[in-house]
Amino acid sequence: MTIDADRWYDPNPDPTGFFQGDILDGVPVVFMPTAGSGKWVLLRPSFPVTLDQALVGNTPKSFRPYVAGTAPDEWKTPDELVLAKAFKRAILVITQTCDLERRNFVQVAPVYAVSTLSESKQGSVETNEVNYLFYLPASEPGISEKSFADLSQIVSVHNSYLKEAKLAKRLSNEARARLQTHLARLHGRPFGFAPTDKLSQVGEYLCLGCFLTAAAVEKRTLTVLGDPFGDCNSCGSKALWVKFQ
Repeated sequence: MTIDADRWYDPNPDPTGFFQGDILDGVPVVFMPTAGSGKWVLLRPSFPVTLDQALVGNTPKSFRPYVAGTAPDEWKTPDELVLAKAFKRAILVITQTCDLERRNFVQVAPVYAVSTLSESKQGSVETNEVNYLFYLPASEPGISEKSFADLSQIVSVHNSYLKEAKLAKRLSNEARARLQTHLARLHGRPFGFAPTDKLSQVGEYLCLGCFLTAAAVEKRTLTVLGDPFGDCNSCGSKALWVKFQ
């Protein structure tokens, strides 16, 4: 399906409140550093502020960085002060509209340009075929180029940061419904093994596809590790195998 910007956005949004699916500018987002590219950098406050005091919000004059493994009292409590990467870019509001004013924390997804993806993936994104990416067509003012919200990078920000945010675009009712369907497909899809998946644990398996669509029980015993699960006798390649016992 071709996604047209005229249908995807509300042409006259009310800027006095926010909705699920709003694209906002000016919201700071923080991501934890990757573990594989190097060690964490931990922070320690300058005297006289203690680490415990800094952890509850007392700001010292400065912080001293320590590479993980060298900081005093490292991970002494479940909380730590770490050096992280933050940015202010467009974000897509994920939290449902009715919860935005009642929740202290709001879930958002960062927005990136489609041009940052490989050429082989760009076409699939523009038709919303990638379940963890939600397409946002270009539309001035607000979105200068074809973009997408990365739903695999959903993070929480405090509601107070939304007070400084600027509404860039608001999804139309149709697009918001598509977003909700996209989220449901991403986070609510049934778990199971496809026919091409390899067996890693012997046992009895049921076809969840048959059970959900026809209230039928299709059961088989699988014993050869590494063999594919195979098609279901009833629903064929649409099978979704789950371990029974």
